[in-house]
Order: sequence, then C-alpha cells, then structure tokens
Amino acid sequence: MIVAIIIILVIILSVVAFYSFANDEVNSDETSSDKDYIKWVDFNVTAEAMKLTSKLDIESHNSDAEVEYNWIELLAYLAAQNGGNFKNFKKSDLDNLIAKLDSGEQMCDLTSNMKFYDYYYEAYTAVLSGFIGNYSIEVDNEDTSRC
Repeated sequence: MIVAIIIILVIILSVVAFYSFANDEVNSDETSSDKDYIKWVDFNVTAEAMKLTSKLDIESHNSDAEVEYNWIELLAYLAAQNGGNFKNFKKSDLDNLIAKLDSGEQMCDLTSNMKFYDYYYEAYTAVLSGFIGNYSIEVDNEDTSRC
C-alpha cells in the first residue's frame, strides 16, 4: 500500500515538474531576437548540387569573371524553388539561374518573392560558410616570427 502511494506521488511530481520546466521555457523573459534563430534544419543538399555550385563559385572568383557567384546563394535559391527537396535536383534549374545572373539580374530581385529563400540562406550559411572563400596563408619570417 505504501509502495503504491509512493509510486503515485512520484508520477504526480514528475508530471508537475515536467510541465513546470516546459512553461518556464515558453514564458521566459527572452527578447524576440533571442527566439528568432533557426534551431533545427534538415540539410539534404545533394553532392551533385554542392559540387556544381562550389565549382561555379570558385571559378568565378579565380577568373575575375564579371559575375561572381556565391554557392550558398545558389543553393538557397534552388532550395526555395523546390521546397528544400534536392532529390529531384536538375542541373537545368541551376543553368537557368546562372543564365539569369549572367544577363544582369540580381539575386535579391530573383528571390524577392520567394517565401523561404532567407530561411535557406541563413541555414546553409550556418552549415557551409567556412568551406569556400578568400583565405590568406601565414608564413614564418626568417627570424621565425609571424609578422
């Protein structure tokens, strides 16, 4: 009998504690900017899409091309266009985007009516931002100091 009462009390206290912590998290005094970040993202960009867009990015920067591509922008555009589903990725979609950019259209104009472009851009930037870019190599001086 006492064991049953203890078990019931433990269950009741567990439920109360759970709801108490859940409500604390929801009702905390966080500012809206603290809540306005992506907490989870499914990153399912195909290797083919990443390879093609990264190649475009690197080649456009190394060749001093008139249009410099940003692979994260390209991937975010493609994701916003297909709802983040890269299973049906077609190179022709990327080719069409590149043709538009080469003709002088700006990415901000192309994405102005895309509801989720900013979301994908933010998410893909978090995942991919350090992989491609302009970097410097630090070398030691003759006196072995780095300056």
